Amino acid sequence: MTTPAQDPARLRQLVAAAMKDYLGTQTEIGVSAAVSVGDVRASYVAGLSDRAAQRPVSEDTLFLIGSVQKVFTNTLAAARIVEGKMALTDQITRFLPGEVRQQGTVIRQVTPQALGTMTAGMPGANVPGQPAGALYRGEVPPPEMFDFWTRFNPETRVGTHYSYSNVSEVTQGFTTTLAARRSYPELFATDIQEPFAMRDTRVDLTGIRPERIAQGYTTRGKQLGYRGVGFNSTASDMLRFLEGNLFRVPTMPLLTYRAMKLAHTPHFEISARQSIGLGWYITDAGGGVKVLSKAGGNGGFVAWVGFLPGHAAAVVLLTNGHPTTGVKLPAMGRRILLEAAGLQAPIPPPDAEDDADAGIAPDDGAEA
Repeated sequence: MTTPAQDPARLRQLVAAAMKDYLGTQTEIGVSAAVSVGDVRASYVAGLSDRAAQRPVSEDTLFLIGSVQKVFTNTLAAARIVEGKMALTDQITRFLPGEVRQQGTVIRQVTPQALGTMTAGMPGANVPGQPAGALYRGEVPPPEMFDFWTRFNPETRVGTHYSYSNVSEVTQGFTTTLAARRSYPELFATDIQEPFAMRDTRVDLTGIRPERIAQGYTTRGKQLGYRGVGFNSTASDMLRFLEGNLFRVPTMPLLTYRAMKLAHTPHFEISARQSIGLGWYITDAGGGVKVLSKAGGNGGFVAWVGFLPGHAAAVVLLTNGHPTTGVKLPAMGRRILLEAAGLQAPIPPPDAEDDADAGIAPDDGAEA
């Protein structure tokens, strides 16, 4: 075991070295990163947020975070469980609209725990109608969700098999808001955004200066015509969220603290090296070290966040492109995290990783 990298300059060097391996010669891809070890924080930016305008990334550049937002939704669900408004093992039809309770049969087997652990037997792709967008904006479920819920037939037996699913998270979100009788924006503001001062984490970019908004680019370097659905954030905002998950924010509400503890608890074993809590992937990095993380992305953005419970270390990586090096961003994130904490845990090579978190979808330009 080595000494943690307690110098901000050293932390930036760790990020720079990892990003060089990740990007190769594709230095036009924009990167915004943030790292903390204890009370020491460091930020790192590189590349371009807008290639046409040749605009460099800055610390306040907003990136789409993709499926990283699933840990927001599952933290909100965990808070409703802590409040007693729903239980891990409740039938979600207790909370879904009446016509789903009346017409849906198999959906009655699904629980908040199955949704949070991706064991509900739901398909990977989301249903049409952009239900995630409706959820995050605080709108009612679109008709396509009602049709999906009433006709639902699991691909595997509920609760027994892991399969990454976007529609599981959206269903979890609507279940949560209906159980709470409050909108997603209200719950997010109360439980997460305000306690951690995440002022730059938002779905709607209306009114934001264009120079603050990163554009997304495909593997071939083409700018996305459609940005995608969901939350945008900065590396500094997401680092504050991770520091909350490390319980290093003394002013955080007790409800949020207890919800995060519940979300971190392993609820399903995916493999010998990886389990899943509510939204969070828990990876055995060797030597008794556990990394909690979530990846996200679509056709033009890739994001990864992770932290080490017990070591007060956290890493945020936000990018706006897909390099062709073959190196995976989650592998780089874990490498930075472990090195920053001074841990010499064995790390498998990126091309041999057994990572069940399928949140990065390079061919999906819509919802991820």
